[in-house]
Amino acid sequence: MGFGYGGIGRRTHVHRYNNITSLDVGHKHGMNGITGPTIRTGTSHVHSLNGVTTFDQGHSHNYRTVTGPAIPTRPGYHVHRYSGRVTIAGRTPHTHTFNALTAEAPDDIGY
Repeated sequence: MGFGYGGIGRRTHVHRYNNITSLDVGHKHGMNGITGPTIRTGTSHVHSLNGVTTFDQGHSHNYRTVTGPAIPTRPGYHVHRYSGRVTIAGRTPHTHTFNALTAEAPDDIGY
């Protein structure tokens, strides 16, 4: 995606994400947005994701998760895997799971 600034003028980056949840109670939901800035974890980093799914079957779900560490894709770029579940919304309580990769973004942290 690209670069932004995270706290005290430090350069960071974010990723776009876009996925469909699992099927449950006859429907699915879409999730899309932009991650939070980098969160340093040892020799790698992660990103937070949070938002609201698409509105389907009369309801939506809130979601919040943290990606896994950076996965190199080509020199100078990487993606992150993210997964989780959303639960209990709508007239019939139910659960949707999700498991996907973010869009690619340039490295800004030396590994």
